[in-house]
This record gives sequence, C-alpha cells and structure tokens, in this order.
Amino acid sequence: MATSGTYAFNPSLGEVVLYAYNLCEIRNTALAQEHMEAARMATNMLLSNWSNRGVNLWAVDLQTVQFDQTPATLSASGNGTTATITYTTPNTPIYPVGSQITVSGVTPTGYNGTYTVTASANGSVSYFNSTTGSQTVAGTIDTSDGSPTASYSVDQSTVVLLDAYVTTTQSSSQPIDRIILPVSRTEYASYPNKQQTGFPTVFWYDRLIDSSRSTGSPGASVTLWPVPDGTSSQSLSYYRVRQIQDSAFTGGQTVEIPYLWLEAFAYALAARLAIIWNPQKSVLLKPLADEAYAVAAEQNVETAQQYISPQISGYYR
Repeated sequence: MATSGTYAFNPSLGEVVLYAYNLCEIRNTALAQEHMEAARMATNMLLSNWSNRGVNLWAVDLQTVQFDQTPATLSASGNGTTATITYTTPNTPIYPVGSQITVSGVTPTGYNGTYTVTASANGSVSYFNSTTGSQTVAGTIDTSDGSPTASYSVDQSTVVLLDAYVTTTQSSSQPIDRIILPVSRTEYASYPNKQQTGFPTVFWYDRLIDSSRSTGSPGASVTLWPVPDGTSSQSLSYYRVRQIQDSAFTGGQTVEIPYLWLEAFAYALAARLAIIWNPQKSVLLKPLADEAYAVAAEQNVETAQQYISPQISGYYR
C-alpha cells in the first residue's frame, strides 16, 4: 500500500468556502458574488471570535523592546518655526506629553547637535528651529536625564500579553532574564511614585485602541514599574497572542490556521453561512461546529506539567 509521502494539504480560502457552502447544501454552480462577499466577512468574523476564545498557540510570538534605543529612521518636517520628529512603532518609547527629551547626533547637517524638546504627542516631539521643508534624519531620542521612559508602544495586532521578563547584560557575561508580573490598571494607579526608577518588577498592559480608529488615542502600550534606570536592565521581552491574519480570496490565499484546525474552521464557517443562506441547515451544522472546535482545542495546549504553590516571599533581583 503506497501513501503520498507528503504533508502539504492546505486548501485556499476559496476551496474551504466552496466546501462550507456544500455543507450548507448549496452547489458550487449556484454561487454568486454576494455569496462570496458574505463568506469573506464571515471568515474574518470567525477568526476574530477565535482570537477571543483563548490562546492560539500558532499566533504566539516573542517581542523584545530595547530600553536604550536608537531609532533607525526618524522623519522630520518643519515650517520655518517648528519642527516635528516622529519615530516608528511598535516597541518604541512613548514619552508623556510635556516631558523633556533630547534629540542628539542627527543628520543631515541642519539637524546636527543636541536639542531639548517638549513632547507634543505620544510618538512625536516638536522643537523650535529654523528648519524648512521635510527631511529624513537618523539619531537618538532619549530623556533629559539619560534614563529610559516607563511606557513602550505595543503592536495593535496584539490580543493579550502572556509572560514577560526583563534582561540584564553585565559586561561580557551571559544575559540574565528575570520574570516580571502583570498588574491591573487599578493596582498601577495605586502606586504613589510612578516615576520611581530601578529594576522593573511589574508591567501594566494598557489596551487602548489604535489612533487610526480613534483620533487622539496613542494606541496600546506596556508600562513598567519601577521605571528602568538605564543600568540594571537593558531590555523587556514578552510573549504575546496576536490576532490571526486577515483572510481574502486574492491570489489563492490560505487561512492562517494549522492543519489540525481545518475541519473546525470549515464547519464553523458553514454554520455561519447557513444562518444567511439555509437557516434550516444551521440547526444541524451548529453542534457539528462546536464538536469540531472542542476536538481541535484539546490539541491547542502545551504538554507540560502545571504546579500550583503559594507565594511565600517576594520576587527580588
């Protein structure tokens, strides 16, 4: 008995949609443009639902934030009186409005030197100078006292932060990682001195909406406490669950899910489409979709032992 010897089965979104409609008892030849539009919307709504249900292991990655950053590219524009410098996100510092920071070592010649500026908005700073037009510069942005800031931008595709740790590198020795723990908005608000510097022990994840969807919002950020002092720690790393990538029909795109979730996806999509195009069939498809999801979710876990013990002492460096 011969087998294929391959492990490449990964149907495109279009193929899965055709199968889902077949489950709804709708033949391929009966499909119109409105069927495909409904399927595209249902697909992305379904993936949004899955992002809310729990940790999708295939969508977990590690992000690292350097405390002493030198942004690769800064854009500067001026009108002859005021110049505004912006830097890329995510994982870049967020300076509170009104804070004093320093821009140094920038090029071209017109921007050389050190300037003390006032942050005009999260993600951008402005200062008075005789600049005109728009230029691209590279340099260093830092606080006036040389210490890192407390808050750093987080990619808007982030669903939740899982585990975080701070790394210390001493001379040429091996880096030392120390885990830090999450706190709530209320607990962070209770700290009397939010600018206290030292080795960070906790973090607060502020899940603000992106500025592209809410005018004036600085977007999601992670805030450390105590504020990094610039010497005892060099970077923050965190595992995050990101949202599943958008689905579309162009170019034979596939859905960003692993092989083990294909059946669950097909049944769930069919159940959603049946509500629109064949409501009687949805009564049958819904329990099948729930069963397929439960089976897939059983495999979407880490096979490691879990220990629960009381914390009898604080965690200090």
